[in-house]
Amino acid sequence: MKTQVSELADNRVRLEVEVPATDVDHAFEHALHDLSGSVRVPGFRKGKAPAAMVARQVGRQTVVEEALRDHLTGWYSRAVAVAGIDPVDRPTIDWSDEPVEGSPFAFTADVDVKPRPELRAYKGLEGVRTPVEVPEEAIDEEIERLRGTVAELAPAERGAEPGDFVVIDFQGTLDGEPFEGGGGTDYGVELGAGRLIDELERGITGMSAGDRREVEFSMPTDYPAGDLAGKQVSFQVDMKEVKRRIMPDLDDELAMSVSEFDTLEELRADIRERFRGVIQEQSDRVFRSSVLDSLARELSTPVPDALVQNRMADLTRSMINDLRARGIELDDYLRVTGQSGEQLVAAIRPQAEDAVRKDLAVEAVVLAEDIQVTDEMVEEWVREQALEAEEDPDQAIERLLGDPAVRTALRTDLALQKALDIVVENAKEITPEQAEAKEKLWTPEKESAASGAKSSSIWTPGSGEPADR
Repeated sequence: MKTQVSELADNRVRLEVEVPATDVDHAFEHALHDLSGSVRVPGFRKGKAPAAMVARQVGRQTVVEEALRDHLTGWYSRAVAVAGIDPVDRPTIDWSDEPVEGSPFAFTADVDVKPRPELRAYKGLEGVRTPVEVPEEAIDEEIERLRGTVAELAPAERGAEPGDFVVIDFQGTLDGEPFEGGGGTDYGVELGAGRLIDELERGITGMSAGDRREVEFSMPTDYPAGDLAGKQVSFQVDMKEVKRRIMPDLDDELAMSVSEFDTLEELRADIRERFRGVIQEQSDRVFRSSVLDSLARELSTPVPDALVQNRMADLTRSMINDLRARGIELDDYLRVTGQSGEQLVAAIRPQAEDAVRKDLAVEAVVLAEDIQVTDEMVEEWVREQALEAEEDPDQAIERLLGDPAVRTALRTDLALQKALDIVVENAKEITPEQAEAKEKLWTPEKESAASGAKSSSIWTPGSGEPADR
């Protein structure tokens, strides 16, 4: 698909699109197939008449309209993806000649796009850096977990306690009748591991081997089996075994039994470094996120309402899909939470505005730094991701980069990542305490004053570094 972009006035562009003849032919074939299922041709059953006879029956104009109705939106979406533009509203589409089988089809699409984003600054911003410290308690807990993996189990001559391993026979009944999934024989479980319903676990705690006990309670209201949720049930439990853990000593022998290390100190050092790596990654994510927050506050371009509305629609669809995946319809969710549809939309709007503001701010950095992402860079990124996911790199490249729209989307994403990398690399670290103190000092009036003070040296992408940098 050939696509050319030209700029019009007031943040509006024109796409000049040429659809290949093969795509046009496919659209006509699809249109005739759909029409044949609803049009009766004398002498043929529905859907069985030859395409040429269907076309004569309904008329060429009907076929053209059907083909455009089903495919024009898709052609436009592909052109948008290939062109790398970001529309904020519906397009105005026009063409001079109708599509004809065996020939390319040309059309134009005029559409509003995002304004060129402008920033006051993007270097020297502040980001919160959380401490990268490994609490000794966390190391102790991990050592205890490892001790538990090699602990011995010995019969306990007492009632069962949390941490003990027990073997039980049990049968649950509802209104005196056993229910499906409510029974088990020689069922082994660790008390306190969360595998049993809390009420049942509390009921069998204290039982000794050989004891029998009737445990009655109400099932949780959110129990997955809806016919049992909130119902009063009874469980007969026979305690067959109660075993306690005999933990090994904290010594070098323990280290050798649970790891490749010869000493306990070496094991602790390894745990410390592994935990430090995890905490460092978390700290990096917090820092990057807070720098992005700072960058968004530097955006001086007004956020178009159409972009916010589009993002709100995306967020709403995502929430509805998440609810349905959990078996909850939106109307039920609103009723349970006591919200109206308008209140839900109002609650989503700030999140949408924040997301759009951040997108525009990062795009401004892409323009300022003139970040270019080549096809080779995209291919290398796909190759790295495929290897990390243990996929065939060549197959991943063919699958993803064979589609120009996907290639353009990946190129855009990589450019945004590189832009945010630059902002993060040039940001200043502050502690959470410093950030909290600054937050307490902030007021809308101070923000307005700060914006006014900078208005004389407003920086825009492409104009070089700000004068005060």
